[in-house]
Amino acid sequence: MGAGRTDALTVLPSKDQLLAALRGHYLLGPLCTQAFGLAELHRQRRDQPERAARIDSRRAELVGEIDDWADAALPAPRADARTATEPLGVTIDRMASASALAFHLLMTGDPAGDEMHAAWTRLAELEIAYGELSAALLAGYRRLPVRDGADR
Repeated sequence: MGAGRTDALTVLPSKDQLLAALRGHYLLGPLCTQAFGLAELHRQRRDQPERAARIDSRRAELVGEIDDWADAALPAPRADARTATEPLGVTIDRMASASALAFHLLMTGDPAGDEMHAAWTRLAELEIAYGELSAALLAGYRRLPVRDGADR
């Protein structure tokens, strides 16, 4: 276990803290700050489609930073740990995208509409999935997939 790995228990945000961070209300620790950055980029992408390529490039950088942090900070998984289906950065990016859409619709859409319901249902599903993944990672029951060029 590396020096930074003992801090993961206090640095890996809960699902509720991550959701708050996506709105800019809980920016303690690197993951929350990077998650907020991803949510901001998703909002910019919606509002400035002509900048999509540049925004997506920055999103990829943030996703990589999250994955680098996870490689360094999370506890080593148990030998029998199952591999997660996607890297932590991708999981948080998908949650950031869903959050940006759900809150945008909350401000602009029909509160009783099908699109609103679908967006908030999707965000809730992703929030639950993140909560389950983070608990399993911290307990050592899950391992993150090996990334290209990663040294795991």
